[in-house]
Amino acid sequence: MDKKISLDMANQHYYVQVPCSARGPIFSSVFAIDYLLSLLQKQSGIELYGYCFFPDKIHLLLLSETLPSNWLEPCLVQYNQWHQDTSGESGYVFDDENTQLTLIQPKYLGKALHHMHNLPVSNKICSTCDQYLYSSYFDYIGQQNTGINIEPIMSLLSPHSGQRIRRFLDYMATPQQNHTLNIEQGNHDFYLAYADSSYLTRIMSHYQPSPYSQDIEVHFAEVWRNCLFTLQGVTHLENNTLLGISRHHSLPDAHFLLAWLFVEVAGGPVYYASKFLSIDEITLQLKIKSIALHHPKSFLSRITSSLNNTPEPA
Repeated sequence: MDKKISLDMANQHYYVQVPCSARGPIFSSVFAIDYLLSLLQKQSGIELYGYCFFPDKIHLLLLSETLPSNWLEPCLVQYNQWHQDTSGESGYVFDDENTQLTLIQPKYLGKALHHMHNLPVSNKICSTCDQYLYSSYFDYIGQQNTGINIEPIMSLLSPHSGQRIRRFLDYMATPQQNHTLNIEQGNHDFYLAYADSSYLTRIMSHYQPSPYSQDIEVHFAEVWRNCLFTLQGVTHLENNTLLGISRHHSLPDAHFLLAWLFVEVAGGPVYYASKFLSIDEITLQLKIKSIALHHPKSFLSRITSSLNNTPEPA
């Protein structure tokens, strides 16, 4: 298939890859790496097992106790805001459209960590993985503590605690044949999952999609009207300006602000806003992300409060 499906399920292990955008490197200094690690440690819904950071991509191995979609994007947005505040640069540093989440079956966690720690070697940055400083390798050999939970994978490598570090060093130094491509792309024909088909079948049997509602479009239309009514009250702009048909010098991105309110605050789907604004979904998603970067928090909070408190439009 041309495009595989990334599984978004709670209580599963994931190999996460987030590349940088064309604007520049993800990390402006080693302090930026420390800040990202501190953000990850604050996420209550995850347990971090490993990481490897490059200027153009971050790699994470973790257990997500909640849906990855619930915490990953807010965490990246918070890092991006800090990056802007400290570096003075504008724009979004991550390429969200090419973020990849590969579900990892627990018994393959060791192979996934081996692949991650040896990325500097396979990318010809260094000759051995212990020469690269920006990974969780040194957590596993006891030379640093960046909040990584090493116990699950160490126990997979050896049942005897006294032999684990020696076993880990040997394991990381031993080439793993025919695994790199599978972990990068997922070895299942349809899903981005490094797992056996029987394992995928078992976890997918617990997936409970939201019940389909025949009047879902009617509901979205009502939410869209509420958002439009709210912005009219806050900005005092006409409908044509809020819908992007015309522009106003005081708020030229009013239509993107409407899309932000509908998608991020009211929980509406991007496709619905895309249809009414006549803008493709990818562009609209990027514009929605940039709203928080271009408007004061107090202004956005006032709009949010108005949406939550305003009466229904007539």
